[in-house]
Amino acid sequence: MEIEALERFLVIAATENLQRSADRLDTSPGGLSKTLKRLEGELGTRLFDRVGKQLKINDAGRRLQSRAVEMVAIARRIRSEVGELKGNQECRIAAPTMLQLAWGTFIHRKFITEEAGGRLSFTSAYEALALKMLSRGEVDLALITGAVLGQLSSTMDARPLGSVSMCIAAGPDHSLIVEQGAEVKASLSDILQYPFAAPRISPFCGEERGIGSDGWPEINYPRKVQVVVNDYGVLCQLVKNNRLLAFLPEPLITEIGGVIVRVEDGDIKSSEELFVVGRKTNASWLSKFAEWT
Repeated sequence: MEIEALERFLVIAATENLQRSADRLDTSPGGLSKTLKRLEGELGTRLFDRVGKQLKINDAGRRLQSRAVEMVAIARRIRSEVGELKGNQECRIAAPTMLQLAWGTFIHRKFITEEAGGRLSFTSAYEALALKMLSRGEVDLALITGAVLGQLSSTMDARPLGSVSMCIAAGPDHSLIVEQGAEVKASLSDILQYPFAAPRISPFCGEERGIGSDGWPEINYPRKVQVVVNDYGVLCQLVKNNRLLAFLPEPLITEIGGVIVRVEDGDIKSSEELFVVGRKTNASWLSKFAEWT
């Protein structure tokens, strides 16, 4: 039984979907299906119940899941101590794409300074899934907002990272920007003349909440939403190309080389409290992360 097969099994168990698992592992659903069938053949039992194209982990799969977490963790420690990482550490983080985009560069800078030769691994997962991955031992840390603190189990601990404010983002050559700089001010009436890109899905929990999921007070100040896009990488690209405005976390606007547009009038305020979560039984990365921030 190969460790790589168990690592892939854990991802499939977390998502119960071959396509989403393939996207996360940067492989094909067909390749994952073959890995799963080979693993089931070795064990002589099915690990998932199949209903059409849907997978549902069964009792045998859950038993393997708990053991696989232990086996993969041991293999990772061995690789760290004597294998490919040669004594260096790997930190695995699950977080919504939005938080990765806003905080990824900062985390990487701190990591390579403090853990020279180590490895940093990001997995895109909405908050609930990120916490599930943490509880199963698939990642070392999860980045979440305060809205889901109530979902933490008794085995987890959270440390505050501060808050992040949502701001209007524009490209540096957008026609709204009359002077170059990291920030500009404009009236709300002027801002609302321009088209926006906006998601229908909450960037943190992944729930479909319609236009305004990004925190914009749509009821009070309806925007001209020209593009609906749930992929924040694409959304950032649209902003950088100077065609559309967007409502994004302030650190992210800076990271993509955008311009923050401050509203001179109107109540356009939205912020999220951020937390890093780790398991109490393996608190080393949580402690280090808290020191970095």
